[in-house]
Amino acid sequence: MLPRRAALLAFLASVATGAPGRNLDYAESTDRLVYAFLFGHKDTCRVIRRPMAPRLDFATLERQPLGAGWKGGEGEVLLAEFVFGSGRPLHLVPMNDGKRLVSFLNRAPEGGWPVQDRVYDLAEKGYSETIDYTALPPEAPPRWPDPERVLPHKQPDPPPPPAFTYAFLAREAAPGRLLVARQSEGEGGMVLEIRAFAIDAATRKATLPRREELLPLLQDPEEIFAAGAAWALGVEGARENAARLKEAKVASGPGRSAVAQALVRCGDDAGRRTLRALLDEPDAATRRAAALALAELPPASADADALAEAADDADPATAELVGIALARIGPGARNALQRLSRASKPGKRIAAARVLGRVGGAAEEERLLALACDPEVQTEAARTLTRPPREILKENRGAFAKALLACAKSRNEEAARRLSMLAYQAHVDDDATLAALVECTTVTPKAIWALNRLQGTNFATADDCKRWLLERKRR
Repeated sequence: MLPRRAALLAFLASVATGAPGRNLDYAESTDRLVYAFLFGHKDTCRVIRRPMAPRLDFATLERQPLGAGWKGGEGEVLLAEFVFGSGRPLHLVPMNDGKRLVSFLNRAPEGGWPVQDRVYDLAEKGYSETIDYTALPPEAPPRWPDPERVLPHKQPDPPPPPAFTYAFLAREAAPGRLLVARQSEGEGGMVLEIRAFAIDAATRKATLPRREELLPLLQDPEEIFAAGAAWALGVEGARENAARLKEAKVASGPGRSAVAQALVRCGDDAGRRTLRALLDEPDAATRRAAALALAELPPASADADALAEAADDADPATAELVGIALARIGPGARNALQRLSRASKPGKRIAAARVLGRVGGAAEEERLLALACDPEVQTEAARTLTRPPREILKENRGAFAKALLACAKSRNEEAARRLSMLAYQAHVDDDATLAALVECTTVTPKAIWALNRLQGTNFATADDCKRWLLERKRR
């Protein structure tokens, strides 16, 4: 069990606010007898032991930067000095025994468990090994379900992964055993996840904390410990955890989302009701956290209406997560999607188009093709149909021809180009589609290209295509 009053380690920016630690230059062990600091452009680290805990609080000490000339005050002992050499920002955790120091990467090029966090053996003059995170649940952001009937196509280059910034809190629960809470943040400081894990300094292995360690953390005054503990209990998934989760001391939207998600994973669907309510909160960080939680949980048709209502969220990242969660529900979201696709606001109809293309049923495809006739939604519907390109069901080929003709009439070059190319890729060559394709030849050259490949012709101009169509009709 954790001691009731374990002092915070090195990272607290402010004890009063309880904000996750961001101090990268100074750190203390739990008992405050060992401290470490960084200096110089090469990130030189110096570790010192005090004879007794200081009278000044941590916040005061961390505002007094220690330079290259500082090697300890009266009665203090220099334990180690080494150079990280990378110049990267670090969170430091000196262990109480003064023999080890843990460093956490503060920023990573992509999400997931970092691969450069280390445990330093100070007795071996800075010898270190990376922390093994493989025993923890794998981390991957939610992704759109693959659409059905995808045609062969060149995969686009993936966008560069977003950079994550990590903030930490840590406590040494027992000699050599460190409990860590990590808050991961993306662009604009938006909270993306809150995790809790344990590190065995001797073996350099990270695992989920034990249940007897997690339950007290639910009442911790530092919210990321409470929310991180909730996440870990949710991963465990035991039904007996639900009652204790409801007592978790969290107030922020991301914290409440973490607890609600954990409740669902422990068999209490009241957590879903909480997440659906959080989707309607005015705070953007709260809405995004709730959307992420729902996108990570197994899909449930009971969430469909609330997700559809939130599908046009002003925050693009939240809107995408909502869309992913909605698309994963599949046919169970059909009624909600049909209503969304007929909403008076164009933004809601655009959101519906993005999701409909990932559900895959005949009714969903027909509705998506109808949206391609809507001038306010046309471009997004055409993008959805062609990212990636997919076959068009035979019963919907008439609707496809109408969509292609609507793109020509509205002179929408991008939509006409995309659907013209899809006509060739999906080999849609019925009379109505060919006639619509000819109409598109005055909007985009790709319509001429598609017609030539479908018919084995070699037309050069839109007029050539129109003459061919007239001759075809006379036959």
